[in-house]
Amino acid sequence: MENFLAGISLLTQDPSNDVRKLVCKSIVILLEVGVQYLVPHLDSIIQFILRANQDEDENVAIEACEFWASFCDLREFNEIKPMLLPYLAQIVPLLFQRMVYSEEDLANFEAEEQSQNENVPDRPEDIKPIFHRKGGGGQEGGNLDDEDDGDDEDDDDDDDDDSLLKWNLRRCSAASLDNLANGYGNDILPTLLPLLQQRLAQEQPWPLVESGILALGAIADGCYNGITPHLPQLYPFLLQKLDDPAPLIRSITCWTLSRYASWVVEQGNHEVLFKPLVEGMLKRILDPHKKVQEAACSAFCTLEEEAREELVPYLTPILQNLMFAFGKYQAKNLLILYDAIGTLADSIGDHLNHSELIQILMPPLIAKWNALDDRSREILPLFECLAPVAQALGNGFQEFAMNVYVRCQRIVENELLADAMSEQSPEEFDEGDPELIVCALDLISGMIEGLQHNSEALLNGSNILNVLRSCVRHEVMDVRQSAMGVVGDLAKHASNMLRPGLGDLLPVLIDNIDAELPTVCNNASWSVGEIAIRIGADMEPYVESCLGRLIGMINRPKLPRNLVENCTITIGRLGYVCPNVVAPHLQEFAKRWCRALAHVRAPEEKEHCFLGLCYMVKANPNGIVADFMYMCGAIASLEGQQIQHAELKDMLFQIVHGFKTSLGENWAAYFASFPEPLRRFLTTRFNL
Repeated sequence: MENFLAGISLLTQDPSNDVRKLVCKSIVILLEVGVQYLVPHLDSIIQFILRANQDEDENVAIEACEFWASFCDLREFNEIKPMLLPYLAQIVPLLFQRMVYSEEDLANFEAEEQSQNENVPDRPEDIKPIFHRKGGGGQEGGNLDDEDDGDDEDDDDDDDDDSLLKWNLRRCSAASLDNLANGYGNDILPTLLPLLQQRLAQEQPWPLVESGILALGAIADGCYNGITPHLPQLYPFLLQKLDDPAPLIRSITCWTLSRYASWVVEQGNHEVLFKPLVEGMLKRILDPHKKVQEAACSAFCTLEEEAREELVPYLTPILQNLMFAFGKYQAKNLLILYDAIGTLADSIGDHLNHSELIQILMPPLIAKWNALDDRSREILPLFECLAPVAQALGNGFQEFAMNVYVRCQRIVENELLADAMSEQSPEEFDEGDPELIVCALDLISGMIEGLQHNSEALLNGSNILNVLRSCVRHEVMDVRQSAMGVVGDLAKHASNMLRPGLGDLLPVLIDNIDAELPTVCNNASWSVGEIAIRIGADMEPYVESCLGRLIGMINRPKLPRNLVENCTITIGRLGYVCPNVVAPHLQEFAKRWCRALAHVRAPEEKEHCFLGLCYMVKANPNGIVADFMYMCGAIASLEGQQIQHAELKDMLFQIVHGFKTSLGENWAAYFASFPEPLRRFLTTRFNL
């Protein structure tokens, strides 16, 4: 390794751009896989990277710039963090300097300016292939990755052919500044703030001002506490820049304002802060420049997620602007607009269910729905948009529901038929499109969630059970996941529709409770729990096979928290409806189950679990003896919750006091081993 590093050191002065680029790349790779080898040489490496980051060859500079981001992303960052501190005063200005659009960037922008006019249709090559972004039905697993690179006004377009959105030195520098901000926090501000103040001055050329606004957005997360005292001065400046003559200023300002949306919402000042932001964003959504439209729509999605019900007073102008944009956007930006509409529905829920709002929102969506072919890829984002809309509108969606449902069922049936025909004659027929099936199922799920018990009338006489029988067995996991979400929704809101199919569906659901398939497993487990709570003792023939899988799941280390939580709820519900079958297994899962139960937040599901606990302990008191303290810890998590089942409090009281009585004179010593806060809670609540 020493010889390798010595060789690398000699090559740092090589006149070849390609060699210097590879040297930088080697250092970054070595940093990521064996930082311990670099630590003794880190000072000289940093000096080389600082020089390389200023290289006239952009490719060399980009590879060098990656070093700073990689350094802050290391697992060992906290141990080596002090080693970069003395260099921040050099690194930060360097990154800041390299965040300005290059002359080549600006020339490309000028060349593409005509195509950015809203009246010019997008070229087919400008539009990315459309894929379904899995949201799933029911309680599916998986986490939404909402990390932001902080490197430009639109993070979804890194691979776009648009030269302004390719990975370049500007974007790399902004990403590295973002990482430095997250790693060193306010330590970078003494160097950065004077530079920002100078860069944001009105007399500066617009590309310099633009880079300052980009930097301000890049540090939003990492330097939040240090920068927010300056926001009362910076925020009016940013609002003003939404109307700047330069479209790239307008677009980057949208992104930066979205990075501080949480601050605006926290201030609670609608007239001075919040309302001007909403109005400014809506104005930019209708900007004649396509790049600004794109940035504004993406930024508004972020604002929707942060503001949620705070947007309710502005719903009429919001919907008017979004639906006006719906009529004028070209194909590429229409995809982002769908997202903005769906995110709005997710964020404000049933506040959307007012006839005057429905009249603004739905006609354009239904017109588009009717205009698209069943197999068009363009229908995928419309499906994704309509699913949260249907859920938010609830019964307000009823007038559209039959039209939408019939088409969803038809699409699923046609794609399943295409699969069958392709299997028989692969050379003659194409396979079905699983993404269309997933989108259609997710929209059905959204309608059931919205219509709730009224969904039974919608589905009566339909082919939903046969569709689900096929889809829960589909070879594509996303299809199975969505189908199982629909099964759970039906169990919850229209269980009578589901009963005739349970003999076919339940064994398949149970087979999919498998840790190797976490998202499918999550929906399978959740659906089984929803079915159990509705069919009660009729669940008994399935309990043993299901319980074995669920116990294996919660006793398995390092599973996603939401998956453990769903399995915990389902075990509790099985214990509630079939306690005599579950209780003999209590000691196999009690400890891990009680610990997970303490973290369940949903009130109804939590009560089901505690009722199940009481019934299981009553049937098998010895099963909880070894883990009684963990049971008490779970009981403590009920503090502050309104308990709906009056008998639950009495049953818990009897269990706790029964255990105390059974220990007799040994109780005091045993109770003393409990954590002090838990002892205090039990003493107060149960008069121990």
